[in-house]
Amino acid sequence: MMIPTTICYIKNAKDQYLLLHRIKKKEDINAGKWIGVGGKIEENETPDQCVRREVFEETGLRPKNFYCHGVIKFISDRYDDEDMYLYSAWDTEDNVKECNEGELKWVDKDEVLEYPTWEGDLYFLKPLLEGRKRIDMIVEYKGDKLIRCEDITEDVVTLKSSLIDCPHGFSTRTGGVSDGIFHSLNLGMNRGDDKLRVIENWNRFLDSAGVNSREFVCGEQVHENNVHIATKDDLRPAYGPGEMNVCDGYVTNLKAVPLAIFIADCVPVLLYDRENKVIGAVHCGWRSTVADIQKNAVDKMVTLGSKEKNIAAAIGPAIGKCCFEVGPEVIEAVEKLLGGDATSFYTKRGEKYLLDLRGVVKQRFIELGLKEENIELVGECTMCHPDRYWSHRYTKGERGSMAAVIALQD
Repeated sequence: MMIPTTICYIKNAKDQYLLLHRIKKKEDINAGKWIGVGGKIEENETPDQCVRREVFEETGLRPKNFYCHGVIKFISDRYDDEDMYLYSAWDTEDNVKECNEGELKWVDKDEVLEYPTWEGDLYFLKPLLEGRKRIDMIVEYKGDKLIRCEDITEDVVTLKSSLIDCPHGFSTRTGGVSDGIFHSLNLGMNRGDDKLRVIENWNRFLDSAGVNSREFVCGEQVHENNVHIATKDDLRPAYGPGEMNVCDGYVTNLKAVPLAIFIADCVPVLLYDRENKVIGAVHCGWRSTVADIQKNAVDKMVTLGSKEKNIAAAIGPAIGKCCFEVGPEVIEAVEKLLGGDATSFYTKRGEKYLLDLRGVVKQRFIELGLKEENIELVGECTMCHPDRYWSHRYTKGERGSMAAVIALQD
């Protein structure tokens, strides 16, 4: 199990960084070294909360700006393994208080790497000082000897629609910090992944989608057709307190109320009425699709002032016709939804059928009054590309989750 910690390098207006010379604390594994400030993340505390608390407790400073560069995975045969959340901070005063763990000193930027520290720290300090935003690494020690340092940084890959000009995106599985079956950008909060890693993944995804808030609307998806009109009362951070909505879709006309849904083969749809400033996010599994969640979403948007002809729909990555094998009961329900004219969306294969669920969703939106030119398919078949997307069918349920998000600008 990885012990979660933070470490922060604070910069002042003179382009100096604050280093802590660890010479006061007894039985300190960092004894004699010059490092940033930080500490262990407490229970029910996020890395952001921890780093602000630790910086103030150790230095008396309250920087206005913090930035999490990534996670340094510290592995050792002698000490506890750590997930070390690496921060920089700026916009602060120079006057520091006395620290009970060592002596604090402002060091010129070009001299920071000359001060004695852990050998592995130099590998992430150098790019941090050079201004690199994202830094994820594995640093492994045998005793005090560095035996491995691997840069595992990946760019966050978020898919976007050309039809939507407000903050939005469909996540992929690339660019996060999770390990094992959750590698790497898992956004699922009920899959068994490390909570703090999922929070960091959400922060990255929201940033990549252009969403400034760390709070969003999400809920328990039950493959039904309920669509909720979201308000600020529904906002919560990842793993936040309060009861979650039980529904598969959201709409709102409020600014700064991001809407999020989870997917891993089902069809994600983001809806946007640019003229009337109404948005929606809908989780279209086959059950919710044939239960006509599409109509419920459009109807709820209309109640908020939208018009069908103005709504753009971005249909994200989902399992394709090439892989989505279903039984005759599903085909019967699809035929009923589309008024008996669905043959172009499925092909018989033995006793089963291959179904184009994204095509069905698109056709239903057209029937509801959306213009075909206002509907865009984004991304590929999730099951055909398990290296890019989470697929429930491909992994047989051993997986993380993707998400789709949309928000009106504040």
